Amino acid sequence: MRFRAYTGTGDDGTTYSPLTGGRVTKDHPSVELSGALDEAVSAIGLARALLPPELRDVDGDLSRLQRTLFAAVTAFETRGRRELISREDVKWLEEVTDARMEDVELFVLPSGHPAAAALHLARALTRRLERAMVRAAREEGVDQPVALAAVNRASSALFALAVHVNRRMGIREEAFRP
Repeated sequence: MRFRAYTGTGDDGTTYSPLTGGRVTKDHPSVELSGALDEAVSAIGLARALLPPELRDVDGDLSRLQRTLFAAVTAFETRGRRELISREDVKWLEEVTDARMEDVELFVLPSGHPAAAALHLARALTRRLERAMVRAAREEGVDQPVALAAVNRASSALFALAVHVNRRMGIREEAFRP
């Protein structure tokens, strides 16, 4: 059987939400959360596609980061009924950040190598994902601190990886100076 990418059931502006267990409007916080996840992991995918051959070692971290974001949001949406994310995942994100972070200004103008620029975009979209998760947690009464911590650490890891990619390509970030 062939999979169809459409069902037609959302033509009325509603869709199924795993967080609520029912149909909600497409502007519901749980749908915003799913959309923010899609944006973030897609931007990471773009960065992966833009990596030059000499940076293929970064691809493994990015693949795992995508999977970690999916796992964090799925654990959140199921209110922890599916234990897909752990403190070990948060620790791994911290290790990636620490290992890839180099002497850099805290505020940089996102640019440089196309893969690094895509990682900066992914970082910004991951911050949007975090905001969507916080809103959904508040409005739906979800308490999943490990999932939230993983999303928070993911944006830091993406920043560190963007800096790392630029440095490996011989590009120094442009610091923001008012």
